[in-house]
Amino acid sequence: MSPSFYYALKASFFIWLLTTAYGLRAQSANFSRELRFAQYLADKDAFDEATYVLQRIDSRILQQTERDSLAYYLGWTAYSSKSLDQAAQQLLAVSPVSAFYQKSRFFGAYCLLFQGKRDSANVVIERISPSDSTLGELKALQLAGITLLQRRLTDYQRFSQIFTYSSYAMAEEQKRLDTYYKKLSSQKHKSPFLAGLYSSLIPGLGKIYAGKKMQGIAALLPVVTLGLLTFEGYRKDGPRSLRFLGFGSLFTVFYVGNVWGSALAVKIKRDEFNREYDNKILFDLHIPMRNLFQ
Repeated sequence: MSPSFYYALKASFFIWLLTTAYGLRAQSANFSRELRFAQYLADKDAFDEATYVLQRIDSRILQQTERDSLAYYLGWTAYSSKSLDQAAQQLLAVSPVSAFYQKSRFFGAYCLLFQGKRDSANVVIERISPSDSTLGELKALQLAGITLLQRRLTDYQRFSQIFTYSSYAMAEEQKRLDTYYKKLSSQKHKSPFLAGLYSSLIPGLGKIYAGKKMQGIAALLPVVTLGLLTFEGYRKDGPRSLRFLGFGSLFTVFYVGNVWGSALAVKIKRDEFNREYDNKILFDLHIPMRNLFQ
């Protein structure tokens, strides 16, 4: 190889290095500019526009840290606009090398949890390796809350024993989870069959048993009234009279409805109770994350 050719080759390689480095810097600068613009739009609650800007970025030409940032901001924008399925997908795509990793795992799991995907959320939380003791306590709080949502009450204390009740970010929520645990543990499992049986004996009594006292009293009055009118029609006009048949038919409808309604009242009351506590638990799992990560 002649010296002139060798020096020309070296010069070409040097120019290529400079061009590549400049291209990478320009690409990185352009990515940062697009990211800042998307953040600006999201801060103005223009979530659709922010998502559009982010989705136009070609992730194939990005470095790993940039891909993680893109996934995080796509996920966070979706989370902010309550598109929880998309939020979970993007947040859980953030890799462990990212500064956003811990936050993304916690919020990604919460998005799954809010959609009722409790087993999947539990798996995500269990695999988190907290970077400090505070996040370790947050992990325990999340797992304790999931046991309550799944009504695995025997597992609750395994996680609640990690609570210190000293962190500004979650002390109150820890205390409230303990209260929910006691309420759920003491919940009486009432029988729809017994509710129907009680109302077959005394109209409305099954609804009172189910915990709906006013509805029970309200159910008693029309059944008793129609029963008396039916008896009066039978006593005065006989079993074939229109008066007896009319009031008797109404009495039968109300009586059967009273029995069936009492049986349903147990399930309705149970569902109301579960929904109330599920909402409370989800709320108290969310607040500590917002306190720590924002």
